[in-house]
Amino acid sequence: MKKSIFLFPSLLALCVTACAGVKQYEPKDYMLDLNVTHTGDIRVLQLTDTHIGDKDNVPLHEKFMDLTINEAKANGGLDLIVITGDVFTFASKSTAKQFLDWVDSHEIPWTLTFGNHDEQCWFSIDWLTDVLNNYGPRCLFLDKQDDTIQGNANFAINCYKNNTLFEQFILMDSNRYNYKGYFGYDYFKQDQIDWYSRLVEHTKVMNSNTVLPSLMFYHIPLPEVRDAWEAAKNDSSLILNPVGEGQQNEEPCNPDYNSHFYDVIKEKGSTHGMYFGHDHINNYIINYDGIHFGYGIKATDRVYADDSMLGGRVIVIHDDHSLDYEDIYHTYQEVK
Repeated sequence: MKKSIFLFPSLLALCVTACAGVKQYEPKDYMLDLNVTHTGDIRVLQLTDTHIGDKDNVPLHEKFMDLTINEAKANGGLDLIVITGDVFTFASKSTAKQFLDWVDSHEIPWTLTFGNHDEQCWFSIDWLTDVLNNYGPRCLFLDKQDDTIQGNANFAINCYKNNTLFEQFILMDSNRYNYKGYFGYDYFKQDQIDWYSRLVEHTKVMNSNTVLPSLMFYHIPLPEVRDAWEAAKNDSSLILNPVGEGQQNEEPCNPDYNSHFYDVIKEKGSTHGMYFGHDHINNYIINYDGIHFGYGIKATDRVYADDSMLGGRVIVIHDDHSLDYEDIYHTYQEVK
């Protein structure tokens, strides 16, 4: 985990920082590139809450997820696969490596961020971060393990379309559990929010002083997800899933503390879609204040699930940056 610096007097804090080897990086140091050479829509597949562990029939889960990946590819191809956290639960290093190799075997660029359960394994988050940092060319993952930013997955993928900067995919670590003030799910810390602001401003300069549209991927939904659902209950046209498919079957398990990250996101005017997981039997996408709030579709039946709500979602980005969605559902009966 990242170094924690207590709020002692400034001189002592500087000394602690120096001794710990913590570094300050520029926004450009958190950027990776995805070069797309075709002229069609950009297609991103979101998988979430795989929860792969040692006691699972991992090949069966992989075979099941192959159905979703292959259908998405057949429907128009894929430019990127994103797994939005809770990738592993009670997994060993060998199980984790085997699963990452399976993801990579599809020969599609891929990335992931962490959820609250990814630390509940027979390895540390730092170990997994190091593996991903050094995995290979199709794994688009970048974490500065010696920086001042909370979390282990805060980075950006700059998507170039025919050599022109087109869209930015922002991956963030929503952290795991909070123990200070209350026990519950953690939240985005102020240094992460500041990092996001610097990233958007730096990218704006890169993009001829024009704000670049971005999509954000993380695990634990922001508190405003509740407001979005309330708005959709009063106006069903805000639900962007196919008719009848956008459901809330459990109360959102968002953090009790609101760090008001959403206010900063709105102010910066870059992110027009946010995609997360965490609550396994919610799957809706809601247009809330012009920003799409999207619960991913659970990728496996691990931990708990609704057997009729398993698969994945393709996010389709058109040339004008408008968004469409392809919800893909399968059942385990297809692979048993």
